[in-house]
Amino acid sequence: MALLGTLRAGGIVLLVSPLLIVGCVELNAYRPDAEVTESRYATIVNYSTTPIDPDRVDDLFIEVADILGTQLDPAVPLPRIVVTTPDRIASLYEPKGRRLPWDLQARALYFPDAGIVMIPYFDRSLLGHELAHYLTEHYATAPRSEWERIADGVEWKLAFGTRKATVRAPVLTPARRQQLLRPPRLTPPR
Repeated sequence: MALLGTLRAGGIVLLVSPLLIVGCVELNAYRPDAEVTESRYATIVNYSTTPIDPDRVDDLFIEVADILGTQLDPAVPLPRIVVTTPDRIASLYEPKGRRLPWDLQARALYFPDAGIVMIPYFDRSLLGHELAHYLTEHYATAPRSEWERIADGVEWKLAFGTRKATVRAPVLTPARRQQLLRPPRLTPPR
């Protein structure tokens, strides 16, 4: 009897699995030519068939700048956000001698000195993390060894924070940087 139930469940999984896979593929389809959109704070180069709303990108950019306490400067070059395939992102990550454990692939990428952010689709967490790298490079004095912790802190605050997006004046000060580098408190204070 248990075998019959297992076979029945396996048959359902086999019937539903192709539908799930096709659904995922259709959500993240890509085209050979990019659609280029200029927003107020970024240039968006979108190879995905899913449109990217420039206003959502700008809102996220302002929110990340707010979390970092960054005053944006119009003289600083804008980031170029490239929406491309996960395979392309992974292939560009590995030639630099970086390998992730357990054969994982990089999901997003930031190229320092070029101001290029690469993501497979619009996601607040992924893009916010990479925009934190961009803002840290262009506006902060943090050493490169601290960039990942700062971006992780921004990502955490985007996911669990309750702040409104308003850009504040001070550049990332040493005290603010230390506050961002502190691991999040998971237990309530006593």
